[in-house]
Amino acid sequence: MNWMELAWPMLASASLIVALAHAVIWIARPGQRVHLALSFAAASVAALALLELASYAARLPAEIATYLRWMHLPITVMVVSLLYILHRWFGLGSVRIAYGAAALRLLALAVNFLVGDNLNFLAVTDVGRSVWFGVPVSHPIGVTNPAVALGQLSNVLVLVYIGQTILHAVRQPRPDRRAALIVAGSWFVLMGIMVASAVLMVFGLPRPPLVAASGFLLVVVTTSYCLVSELIRSQRMVMELQESELRRLRSEQEVATERACLAHMSRVTTLGELSGSLVHELNQPLAAILSNAQAAQRLLRRDAVDVSEIQEIVADIIDNDRRASEVIGRMRGFLRKETYAHAPVAVNEIVSDCVRMMRSELHDQRVTLELDLAEDVPACMGDRVQLQQVLVNLIMNGCDAMQSSTAAAVLGIRTRPWQGGARVEVTDAGSGIPEGRQEQIFSPFETTKASGLGMGLAVCRTIIRAHGGTIEAENVLPKGARVSFNLPPQG
Repeated sequence: MNWMELAWPMLASASLIVALAHAVIWIARPGQRVHLALSFAAASVAALALLELASYAARLPAEIATYLRWMHLPITVMVVSLLYILHRWFGLGSVRIAYGAAALRLLALAVNFLVGDNLNFLAVTDVGRSVWFGVPVSHPIGVTNPAVALGQLSNVLVLVYIGQTILHAVRQPRPDRRAALIVAGSWFVLMGIMVASAVLMVFGLPRPPLVAASGFLLVVVTTSYCLVSELIRSQRMVMELQESELRRLRSEQEVATERACLAHMSRVTTLGELSGSLVHELNQPLAAILSNAQAAQRLLRRDAVDVSEIQEIVADIIDNDRRASEVIGRMRGFLRKETYAHAPVAVNEIVSDCVRMMRSELHDQRVTLELDLAEDVPACMGDRVQLQQVLVNLIMNGCDAMQSSTAAAVLGIRTRPWQGGARVEVTDAGSGIPEGRQEQIFSPFETTKASGLGMGLAVCRTIIRAHGGTIEAENVLPKGARVSFNLPPQG
């Protein structure tokens, strides 16, 4: 056994390993067909290595002609596969030239099996022998097949396509430039060796071994190296993108948490401003409960107890207790900090709840409330407490805007359907918004009130935007301002 009988099977084995590895990658990532093409090319190198080894040991002209004929099949598969890889991976050369090279190579393959002994010879008449590094090697001698020009023309087009790829690769970003130059450069060297080998064969000169199989294996290995490097780089980029996305999601969660805390603080501040009204709101049912209880005590001290009067007093106590419980329940819900999922809410019910909550405040500030609630306002998706917060803030702003006004203080609340959703308008009869600040008042720490913090309307805009809606402010004639917000339809 000589060194060639060891080296060529090793070349074939290495090629099959590369073919199997890229076939597995393609199975895992079916969209990356370049790995499938490289798997075909590597398997073809294995077949070529074995056929080439057999041709070097051939003794008869017919035998070496047959081996040479079948060698063109894996060569064609390799050329077409590697052209596909270059085009799909880099796409820097002319598509027409690539198609022309592939078509000529397929035509040459057909001629290889139809005309003469093979593409290189019409007839192989003799077998020449030469010695390379101590090993005798056979080579064909015979009548040249004119159709061999098809294969050489295909090789020339491949060289042109590779040259275009190299020239355009110089202007590419560094990772793409490096891969293109390595793959296309090794291809260029191989095609030059193939053309020289074909010329030697046509003139009956012995060509050296380690040309076809080893040359193609070099191209396959360099291409495989660049493809795997690109795969690892893209996988690393995917991991970095995933980490970036996780950081973004964490940041969004933190912003959402801070926004919820800010909204909660705003509700607490608003409730603090309403504390006087709350005391008045609770004093009425509690005083009525006390009065009814004392009356019941007096009736019970009498000898003759009127049961019907006692029942009426107990019923009054229960009603006033429920009224106080409703006030406390509304305040407790308004103060909650938990975040709830959006659910269908009736906009008119929210307006009615806020009016009941603000009734004493409106009375104390001598504000006349005008309600215009359309009956056909559809339900919207939202957080009930957050929408209450928006409306309470707008009502309080309207009341504050009319404190210094000498005209009648009239606050209007209007609801209307809006593009499948709902629109709520709060209009006051105050001095209006300074010209040019209709949008600025929604910015944090912007306020038109001497004692304001400038956070109320900013929180309102944040809440409405989180609901997918919009909020805007405008002046109305003859005087006053209107703040409106729109909510998208349910679903």
